[in-house]
Amino acid sequence: MALLNLQRIAVNTYLIPSPTNIGVYIQNEQAILIDSGNDKEAGRQILKLLKEKNWKVKLIINTHSNADHIGGNAFIQTNTNCRIAATRIEAAFIQDPVLEPSFLWGGFPYSRFTNKFLMAKPSKVTDIIPSSGKILDTNLEAISLPGHFLDMIGLKTPDNIIFIADSLFSEEIINKYHLFFLYDIKAHLETLQKLKTIAADTFIPSHSIPTSSIKKLIDINESKVTEIISTILSFCERAVAFNQILSRVCKKYEINLNANQYVLVSSTIKSYLSFLGEKGELEMFFSEGNVFWKKRE
Repeated sequence: MALLNLQRIAVNTYLIPSPTNIGVYIQNEQAILIDSGNDKEAGRQILKLLKEKNWKVKLIINTHSNADHIGGNAFIQTNTNCRIAATRIEAAFIQDPVLEPSFLWGGFPYSRFTNKFLMAKPSKVTDIIPSSGKILDTNLEAISLPGHFLDMIGLKTPDNIIFIADSLFSEEIINKYHLFFLYDIKAHLETLQKLKTIAADTFIPSHSIPTSSIKKLIDINESKVTEIISTILSFCERAVAFNQILSRVCKKYEINLNANQYVLVSSTIKSYLSFLGEKGELEMFFSEGNVFWKKRE
């Protein structure tokens, strides 16, 4: 893992750039972390950077429970006895991380799915917080941003900086992977509309660089979701089994599956199918021990 560094974004708001960005807000000479990176090593480096500033960790606020956002929790909490805050359903996954690979696989997780990218070390959530409004005794505000995951939140600091978690992905990531993980397509599209109404001096996505404007990024994310919807509908002109849809999507977008990609891509396609089924654009039926999807006439 490359060495991490601490960058000042505003008066009391800092960023530790990494594959999954980590926010730091300083309140009363104590550090409040926004996510904790993807593993123990990230946690170790975060504590080293904070120690150099003589800042102790008071609290970790997790935007959501994906392993790359909570991977440093256990190490940091063990070494600082800090509190950890998350929304109710995300807290369940943080405390029992086996839920993530189980949820993605849809059964007892095969050992190839219980790696650090899909299953972090468990940590204790000390505070359940609502998905919007003031967070505990901090100066931070939660902003509900569901869609990518179950009850994801963004965080706004008094410096008018907003950490927007995985609500938006960079153009580079979208061009490379096309099908980024989404749990709830309807909620994600609503979140994109919500983001268009939010003002801030700086927005910080978890997997992109800070920016003063997210309008273009919203359009790029929205266009790709619309494209995926059209693609899946085109594959369902005739009755087609799920595995055939998965195969055709992977072929179209040149997605080379491995264990991690398989559960992420297949779960996301199922979310699109649910979305289109609820909208009445697709129907699901069973035949000869298989499930099929077809466009409604």
